[in-house]
Amino acid sequence: MRKANFYIVGIGLSIGGIDPLCKILSSLPVQANAAFLIVQHLDPAHRSLLAERLRKSSSLKVVVATHQQVIENYVIYVLAEGQIMTIEGGSIILRKRRHNETVNKAVDILFKSMAFNLGSRAVSVILSGLDGDGSLGAEQINLKGGITIAQLPATAQYPSMPKSAISTGQTHFILSPVKIAELLTEIIKA
Repeated sequence: MRKANFYIVGIGLSIGGIDPLCKILSSLPVQANAAFLIVQHLDPAHRSLLAERLRKSSSLKVVVATHQQVIENYVIYVLAEGQIMTIEGGSIILRKRRHNETVNKAVDILFKSMAFNLGSRAVSVILSGLDGDGSLGAEQINLKGGITIAQLPATAQYPSMPKSAISTGQTHFILSPVKIAELLTEIIKA
């Protein structure tokens, strides 16, 4: 089982999170010592255009995540609609979102997996969105020695997701998208 020797940054977002995400990713250096796993809440029947949008705004390689794909440094992996992503060792594991999963907890599921597999090499970022997804997973990342970041609610179009993460008391940094980009740049240099 191969373990990553670079940071893996999980970013969860929902409505209102695409612009902050683009702002963050467009500011990162090409040789970022990290891989990025992006989970956006989306109706399973709606085709995601997020990967195409990120390719236009980031200098990093952007791909749609595939099952058992080895996670590589300097790459942004975007979760496709109707999927749930976890990591195992150094690979992405995908499964279809179940019909009985009426509440989308895709961000929590990814973050918990990152906490278990990566420990201190895991970084979570929670951006704008309408529910509390991500807060429990970010809490697990903190408990395993990783770094947790939430978008400053005043800068979020829909602040429910970041507020939920902040309410756990387990969020290390509460920042605007510009400051998140600056912090990530510092973290991933290490």
